[in-house]
Amino acid sequence: MKKISLILLFILLATNVFAIGITPGKTDVDYNPGTSREIEFIVINTDAQDSDFAVLIQGDLNESISVSEVSFKMLAGESEKKLKYKIDIPNSLSPGLHKGEIVVVQLPKKSGTGGAFIGAAVAVATQVHVFVLYPGKYAEASLDVLGPDADGSVTFVIPVTSRGDLDLVRVRADIDIYSSLNEKIDSVTTNQIEIKSGERKEVAVVWKGDVPPGPYRAVATLVYDEQTLKLEREFDLGQQVLDVSSIVVNDFSLGGIAKFEILVENKWNRELSGTYAEMQIYNNKGEVMADFKSPTYDISALSKSVMVAFWDSEGVKAGVYDATLFLRYGSKSDQRELQLDVSNNRINVIGIGYVISEGSSSSLFSNPIVVVLAVGIVLLIIVNALWFIFLRKKLKGRSK
Repeated sequence: MKKISLILLFILLATNVFAIGITPGKTDVDYNPGTSREIEFIVINTDAQDSDFAVLIQGDLNESISVSEVSFKMLAGESEKKLKYKIDIPNSLSPGLHKGEIVVVQLPKKSGTGGAFIGAAVAVATQVHVFVLYPGKYAEASLDVLGPDADGSVTFVIPVTSRGDLDLVRVRADIDIYSSLNEKIDSVTTNQIEIKSGERKEVAVVWKGDVPPGPYRAVATLVYDEQTLKLEREFDLGQQVLDVSSIVVNDFSLGGIAKFEILVENKWNRELSGTYAEMQIYNNKGEVMADFKSPTYDISALSKSVMVAFWDSEGVKAGVYDATLFLRYGSKSDQRELQLDVSNNRINVIGIGYVISEGSSSSLFSNPIVVVLAVGIVLLIIVNALWFIFLRKKLKGRSK
């Protein structure tokens, strides 16, 4: 018991040390009572040394989960190890979200004398989620504030998931904006949509308030049919705290592990602690097909840092996929809508309206403005040549 407590203490102290990774970060399992499912996960070893690992299970589904190995060893030359866990879906679960977590702990090395641990243990986890639908109509939602943009406008986005066994026919949100003095300064209303049972969609609205820089608070009332849900989010105008500089995926092979290196810049004059990136990738039906996170980072004031997150692309086909990148820090979150152009040996990360990471080299004439200018120049040359020929013939006629 004493050794276990010591290991847990080292885990808590091991901040910003990420010698291992794990993928997928989360797996959603449909609630089918009495059934079982076996799920593979991969432990990634970025530490070039022999290491011992232990596998722990926690969460309210811990008694329903078993793992293929409770401990294992990876040699310095091993880059990854595949493991499996099995989940037996209980016959009766209450409505709502139920979680299980498989934690892989890289054990600290023992000293030569006394068996004491040296160094810090590092832990990573993969989660399994089982959601039991509520009877009737039920909405689960969050409020995200994007921006401010260059013109000072912000976008309120509310992702809504229908968690009941009945469809949501009319869904919208009324949003009130308050100053730091708790004075209501404006109100806006989002678009209205329909959400079928089990689906996730978004309502949104752009607000451009003619207000001075400073802290503000948005209070949203989500109205779905005859029910309501309150949401709140604080945000700042006049400064963009955390910005994405680039996203790079190197040495990628389709079907393997994609390592996303996300370069972010802290534009605030204070350190941002507990910051992490989360990416969701959607299939052609708009459903979340992958959801993975980076470890947490402490980013110094006015500095840049690289966040690393891993995606297992096994079973994924080449193509263009919509994705959402979330930057989480404190009670705030920034959101970037992206597209992933996935091919056999590379991933191009494309931002909506701008390129985040450079794709394959392109011709100068891939720019439509350049094409128009080039066509115009060619036409001017042709016109001038015809005019010159016409004048020359005319002058020859006069000389005769």
